[in-house]
Amino acid sequence: MNEAIIRARVRLYLGSDTRLAYLEKDVEFVSMPRVGEWLKLRNEKMGDYFAFRIREVTHREGRSPDIMLELMLDADGRPEFSGREGEEELDEYVQSYVEEGWALRSLKEQRAEWWKFI
Repeated sequence: MNEAIIRARVRLYLGSDTRLAYLEKDVEFVSMPRVGEWLKLRNEKMGDYFAFRIREVTHREGRSPDIMLELMLDADGRPEFSGREGEEELDEYVQSYVEEGWALRSLKEQRAEWWKFI
């Protein structure tokens, strides 16, 4: 079967209580993902346990579409990598995605409860 491939630039955000990481990668799909759908991204080192919800799809003339994924929040509405061990866990996940070919575009300190403003 010869399926058409759609290449899209995917923007992934991972956060802790005090930092936000922004990663980017060109990913190939056999159909165009839509807003509200979920993506599981390959992560050999840490496992592909997380499904990321598509927040936004932007089509650009003459370029691949951009897909922005929602920041993962826990049941309490805090960043997934919160708590005492969250900073270390965030670093491990960021590094594991970099090993999968993701480009780390930024990893910045954020002010208190920054996630409430996104």
